Amino acid sequence: MSREARRNISHLEVSMRILIAIAGFLLGIPPFTSAQERDHSCHAQAYSFLADAPSSASFVQPGRPTISVSGSANAWQFGGGGEVFVYRGLGLGGELLRSSQSWEGNSLSTIVGSTNLSYHFGSSMKRRAPEPFITGGYTFFYVPGIGFPHENGGNFGAGLNIWLGRHAALRLEIRDDIGGQDLSAEFEPVAGVYYQRSSNHLVGFRIGVTFR
Repeated sequence: MSREARRNISHLEVSMRILIAIAGFLLGIPPFTSAQERDHSCHAQAYSFLADAPSSASFVQPGRPTISVSGSANAWQFGGGGEVFVYRGLGLGGELLRSSQSWEGNSLSTIVGSTNLSYHFGSSMKRRAPEPFITGGYTFFYVPGIGFPHENGGNFGAGLNIWLGRHAALRLEIRDDIGGQDLSAEFEPVAGVYYQRSSNHLVGFRIGVTFR
């Protein structure tokens, strides 16, 4: 394994540890937050975001070892979604995003859709009130114009809404979309030469807005 590949794996491990630590912290929030939930009169939220999802790639040629591409790519993502609260802070929702990556002058654009369950701790109508949440569910990956256009996967994440007013919040989130690694970008379809992501994890560091 090359030094660059080990560095990319190390970067992913650090991101995953941060995500797990945040999720563990949020899961440890005591149940007295239900007192705040009682003044949460909104039953739905919508959100949009931009994200950076660092990744690496491999170069594949039939009959030859897979080669790790030097350097990593910042996969810029943008998208949005919404959710409906079905019981207190328990939500059911979905989202759609576009993830664009580039390696060695070649680009890969992936459409990622998901349906999730989430739980929001201390949802409140109070101004400046923080609202941490966790989420997870099913993910669908789609790349147009290739031989294997879609793949199923999953996702999990954690984040925080900071309500700046009654109807708008700053949204910060880390989301790991798991899957889609085999959805290659067939930049040179002749002889089956192509690029693909080196990892099955696409970890996005998101910033956006939430409306209710």
